[in-house]
Amino acid sequence: MKIEITRVTSWTDVLNAARFTQRKEPKSGEPSVKWKKKIIKAEHSPLRCLMFNIDFYDIPNYTMVHLVRHIHAQPFVSTSRPDINGNMLPREEQKKIDPVNMRLFLNAQEIINISKVRLCNKAEAETRKIWRQVIEELRKTEPELANACVPSCFYRGFCPEFKSCGFEDSELFSLKVTDYHNKL
Repeated sequence: MKIEITRVTSWTDVLNAARFTQRKEPKSGEPSVKWKKKIIKAEHSPLRCLMFNIDFYDIPNYTMVHLVRHIHAQPFVSTSRPDINGNMLPREEQKKIDPVNMRLFLNAQEIINISKVRLCNKAEAETRKIWRQVIEELRKTEPELANACVPSCFYRGFCPEFKSCGFEDSELFSLKVTDYHNKL
């Protein structure tokens, strides 16, 4: 399994979208780290101008199914048609664990939103593991954005699930929530 992340638009696009809303002239340079942190923390609409392709290679079909449910990410999934992909197994013989390739075309806000759900301890273990790998790959080029990618309980300060995993009752939970807020 392999994950590749490509930023499609720039932080300058985000900055200039924000400047446009304030009737200011565009700028040509990239904004400061301080400004990036502010707009990520505020989750203002120009953050949606920061677009990415996240390419997944050979992930289990069932994990792909979990990720395509995020409606603000446009998925592109490798076909399971035997006449196209060279796999001569009829579809009814293909398994949920069979590997697929998938591209998610999405914005920074949706990466934060997916993280709230797929990093949760209640998420399926393999999907959680793969999304953690996405965030670690993202951290290499977009550390400020990666720091905002946490489970919903860190983001909210409490567990919104019907049946909690119990982590919110631990001392470590309080430390993790504090660490999250300090990094933003």
